[in-house]
Amino acid sequence: MAATGEREDPAFPVGAACRIDSRSPWRQVAEIPVGLDPEGIAVDVARRRAFVACSRSDFVSVVDLDKHEVVAEIQTGAEPIDIGLDVQTGRVFTADAHSDQVTVIDSATLEVETALPVGGYPSGLTHVPEFRRLYVGNSLGSTMSVIDLDTLETVATVDAEPGAGAIGVDPTRGLVICVNFVAASANFYDAGSFEEVGRLELGTGTCAIGIVPERGEAFIVNSIAGTVSLVDLDAIEVVDETRTGQAPVGLTVAPAHDRIYVTNRGAGTLSVLGVADRQEWSQIPVGNGPGGVVVDPYDGRIFVANAGSQTVSIVEDLLAAKPPAQVVEEASPWLGNKLPSFALEDYRTGERRTNRDWAEKKYILNFFASW
Repeated sequence: MAATGEREDPAFPVGAACRIDSRSPWRQVAEIPVGLDPEGIAVDVARRRAFVACSRSDFVSVVDLDKHEVVAEIQTGAEPIDIGLDVQTGRVFTADAHSDQVTVIDSATLEVETALPVGGYPSGLTHVPEFRRLYVGNSLGSTMSVIDLDTLETVATVDAEPGAGAIGVDPTRGLVICVNFVAASANFYDAGSFEEVGRLELGTGTCAIGIVPERGEAFIVNSIAGTVSLVDLDAIEVVDETRTGQAPVGLTVAPAHDRIYVTNRGAGTLSVLGVADRQEWSQIPVGNGPGGVVVDPYDGRIFVANAGSQTVSIVEDLLAAKPPAQVVEEASPWLGNKLPSFALEDYRTGERRTNRDWAEKKYILNFFASW
């Protein structure tokens, strides 16, 4: 399916399936209209569907991944922000910020099963199948709710800090990490006892987290600071900072764990960052105000929710590995020198004029090549 609003350009041949730029390290597959202010995305690989939390529409858009179109809308609580799918139970969970609840949806029937009360303004959630737990960050409540994925019972409510939202889990180390947007911090908990085992001060506007367990590393987005912090999970300390595009807000780790994808809300782009070198490999243009991002493990395509465009972008990262270093052009030898004298014919009078005639005045030189 061709992307919405494409220009006819020979460098970008448009076909039935996608838009391709042979010079580019990315491919734009589709841009699909959904509800208002889409944020979280979850992919149902088996049924070839994506579930998109549309926060200002108060519903979840269900997208057919083969047809690239919305096939259903499921009403939730007020302002669903984040979303997750538990494959084992076939349940979809949304964090409904203005309803202080989690909506539970049957992914097969697309019907709401129930709503679970949590803390004030839940804005982030995640789960790890091994632990059979759903973790919900409650921003106004400054808490983290822990829910049993099978019984749907709340098993713990843990103190966090103002702006508690996105949550990451490291099953290897048995760590649960809650990042706090307002407090610009992260709390580290033992996954079994829920006792706090560490805390980090981070950049302003901490709002997303991704974990690479085999490296013992977490990547945490600092939206207002415009950076991604690299955290050593064994030492629980920040070891590096990487700048991205303007106002990064979303993050996901690629299935191969060799790169991460960061959405830049202010720039309308998706940054591709190397896990090992922490350098930006490329930036992929998406829609306006991108936020939630997820990778389809079936084919590696990347789904980005664009709150400003009310769309979901589907793109492909074509980089097999880190690209070669870009060649930096040398500065012109004329840079910093005085403008040399020249004379040109005045097109109105035919009189020959020199640049001395406009000394101490502002003027524009229009260089036009015709061939």
